[in-house]
Amino acid sequence: MTTQNNLNTQDTFIQEVNQRQKNYRIFSMVTIGISIAAALVAFYFGVTQQLWSLLALSASFTLTALVGIFSITKIWDAPQGVKHFVFATVFEISLAIAGGSISFVYGLPIALIAILMGFFFAAFNPSGWLNEGLIALGLIGALAGTLLNVLGELPQTSGTVLNIVIVVLDVAWVVMAVRLYLLGQIVLSIRTKLIMGALLITVAPIIVLSIVNVGTLTSVSQTQSNESLRMATQISIDQIDSFFNTNLITLQSEASLPSVIAYLETSPDMREGSLQEKQLSATLTTLKTKESLYAPSYGIINLLGINIFDTEPLMKGKSELNTDYFAESAGTKSPFVSSIEFIPNSRDAYIYFIAPISNESKEVIGYLRLRYDARIIQDKLLKVAGIIGSHSYPILIDDNGMRVADASDPSLLYHSILPLSNAKYQSLVSQNLIPSYIPQGQIVSEIPEVSDAVFNSKSDAYEVFTVDLQTAQTGIPDAATYARVSTQYWYLVYLQEQTTLVSSLETLTKSAVQLAVFIAALVSFLVTIFSNLFTQPILGLTQTAEKVAIGDFTAQANTRSKDEIGSLARSFNIMTEQLRGSIENLEKRVQDRTQMLAKQNESLTYRSRQLQTVADVARNVVSNTNLESLLTSVTNLISDRFNYYHVGIFLIDDAGEYAVLRASNSVGGQRMLSRQHKLRVGQVGIVGNVTGAGVPRIATDVGKDAVFFNNPDLPETKSEMALPLKIENDIIGALDIQSIESNAFSEDDVALFSTLADQISVAINNNRLLADTAQALEEAQTLHRQYLNQEWTKQAQQEASNNYKYTPQGLIPFEEKLPEIDLVFNSGRPITKSYPISDRGGKPHSVLAVPINLRGETIGVIHLQVNEGNEFTWSENELLTVQTVADQVAQTLESARLFEQTIRRADRERRVLEITSKIRSTNDPQEMLQITLEELKRHLGASQAQIVINMPNNSSDSNPGSSQNDPQRG
Repeated sequence: MTTQNNLNTQDTFIQEVNQRQKNYRIFSMVTIGISIAAALVAFYFGVTQQLWSLLALSASFTLTALVGIFSITKIWDAPQGVKHFVFATVFEISLAIAGGSISFVYGLPIALIAILMGFFFAAFNPSGWLNEGLIALGLIGALAGTLLNVLGELPQTSGTVLNIVIVVLDVAWVVMAVRLYLLGQIVLSIRTKLIMGALLITVAPIIVLSIVNVGTLTSVSQTQSNESLRMATQISIDQIDSFFNTNLITLQSEASLPSVIAYLETSPDMREGSLQEKQLSATLTTLKTKESLYAPSYGIINLLGINIFDTEPLMKGKSELNTDYFAESAGTKSPFVSSIEFIPNSRDAYIYFIAPISNESKEVIGYLRLRYDARIIQDKLLKVAGIIGSHSYPILIDDNGMRVADASDPSLLYHSILPLSNAKYQSLVSQNLIPSYIPQGQIVSEIPEVSDAVFNSKSDAYEVFTVDLQTAQTGIPDAATYARVSTQYWYLVYLQEQTTLVSSLETLTKSAVQLAVFIAALVSFLVTIFSNLFTQPILGLTQTAEKVAIGDFTAQANTRSKDEIGSLARSFNIMTEQLRGSIENLEKRVQDRTQMLAKQNESLTYRSRQLQTVADVARNVVSNTNLESLLTSVTNLISDRFNYYHVGIFLIDDAGEYAVLRASNSVGGQRMLSRQHKLRVGQVGIVGNVTGAGVPRIATDVGKDAVFFNNPDLPETKSEMALPLKIENDIIGALDIQSIESNAFSEDDVALFSTLADQISVAINNNRLLADTAQALEEAQTLHRQYLNQEWTKQAQQEASNNYKYTPQGLIPFEEKLPEIDLVFNSGRPITKSYPISDRGGKPHSVLAVPINLRGETIGVIHLQVNEGNEFTWSENELLTVQTVADQVAQTLESARLFEQTIRRADRERRVLEITSKIRSTNDPQEMLQITLEELKRHLGASQAQIVINMPNNSSDSNPGSSQNDPQRG
């Protein structure tokens, strides 16, 4: 048996040796392949960029590949350990040269790769000789590469592609090695692992701290730069917004100046040369002085849009009716500021502010218009250029991409950063949104990064992005942020050159890396020495742990050491004893606990499913507004979700005597519904008991309180639960649930379904209230419409003419029948029609007829007609404007009718009071009757008046009790 075990051990040893040799050959071949690829890449870029450092790197990797080939063949007759060490040395030298030849950004990754490769060379060492030396070799290679990168004089490539390729090749090698280790094809000794772990624990924090320190400094510097950029953006936006807001507020105050109001209230034919005009001129001339460089002009616009006074004499008398700013202010009765408007065929561009002028009655009597030269915006932005450095500047663009202001290059003012098609260019020119004096081929000066960020939503407002404006000169793009101006549809972009920031960050990073490398080298040397001191105790503890792992709980670790490792060994022995004592009953305890948890989980799952079902049912209940549909839905949902035999809802009748079945899900319940099944409240069955007492009740066919269920429509019922439906303290019905199982209901079910019953009660009550409210509202609206129709019909009959036409001479009666008016009266909706050739022989025209609606009743029509040579189309804005006016007209007409009605009623009451006063001036009945007849004739304009008193006991003579006014008979 012992011999057999020895043979097995020998075979195992031979297999391990063969596997190590196989792994070493795979490792070497992959390393050779990566070296050849790196040599070719370095040679290509060395020739194309004419850098001798890359050619030296190519030669180094070529030598590495040759040494690797010799190390796995018999061409080189030397011990395997020596060949492996030389191979590792040449490879580390190549990495050091690579670290010094590529740009600074990739130097640290190369150093980390050199350290890892030192460990993996030790792991793949087939002889196990000089493993600690191989690890130290990796540290030396990393140190040398970093120093060459930071302090060396080797020319470094600026080719990003080469840097990335070299790093990718090295990373691929490390990934391969890690993969082999994870697959178990690399066996590291305990000593190697301890050294690796100690180095990682000591060196890694230093490297990480260095990276974090550099990253933090870089991040802080970049963050400060970005925050400064955002602050500059906000300051610039505040400058623009302050200009617009200040002028709007100031203009609104200026519109209420007495001289302005007095001028408008002066008769138009008396304004010329009047004192009011002189005062107005003096006032507006004074107001112009608030801006020295670009003094504004003021104008007074009347309600028809005519400029009746202006500090610029050429503007006086011109119509501004069709301008956007006048239409906006006239429509909203509030101040407004326009965007930049360009004067056709000139270099002039203006910004218009306008505010309504109101008299003491708060009626708008005109508008005060302020006009600025648009170049004032450029002047405002020049004041905030350079606030975060000499090479920082803002650019202001509108929603069409046009530069409203450009502090970096004023020659590009009013040029677009977006490409403009011919149609787009012509459209903007026709709308006076871009200057016409700049040809289409010269107006575009694109900035793709800005247009993408602002118009394609690639970045949020105030997010920093880069712009390649200065890259051709410095190689470093500008940083920029943008945000929208709140007072206009404009965007402000603030840019800053990053050359100084990048240079200072590189200097700072190199200093930090240099310090970190020297500290890491010193710590690595000390860690390698002291790590070996802990190898033997750990190895002994590991052997004991392996015995325990295979089931030998009698194994004990050596506890002679008095340090922490000795304490660990003693703790391990105690743990082994405890494990041996508890392993026997552990499975039983786990099994019992698992069963208990399974039962609890099953109970919780069932209760959770019930609660979720109740919530779903309640949600469906409260969403239904039809009572019958609501009740039917409730019964079906409860039955489907809880799988109950019968669910019914009873509602108490108006007399409060019977609980009437109103909904059911079962077949038997449908039969009961068809015969209008009902139970007397408080007397018949469990439902009658619940509707009388208002307390839930459960009945079953088993137990000491067993009940015999004898309902022929529900023969399978074995248990029943009824819950009252209550609104506050009033019982309105009951929820009846029946099951084919005995003891199907518990007190938990009562609590659960009581919540659902409350939801059903609220839904039923809300449904009833909603129905009552809707019916009352409909009746009130119908009565009001009938009243309006009756009153306006009466009003129309009293008027001599109901149609009026507006002419230059004013309103005149208009009796012509217009078909559009009848259509609007019949449909109650606006109508537009175009007539190419008028049926009255006139020009082609277009008609807009809008109903004057008063609370749903059409009482009139506004009929508009436009005579145009070409086809005219009414815009949506015009339709809305006319409709708004029609609504105001409806309210005004109704107010006038009510006022007229009130006047007539007051006049009638006055006449009655006068007649009554005169009648009471005498006590003679005959004279009272005479006064009554005379006053009625006088006030009513009647030609005859008489009073007839019918005396039942009088003789047949002709009206002996009557009083007549004979002289006034017809």
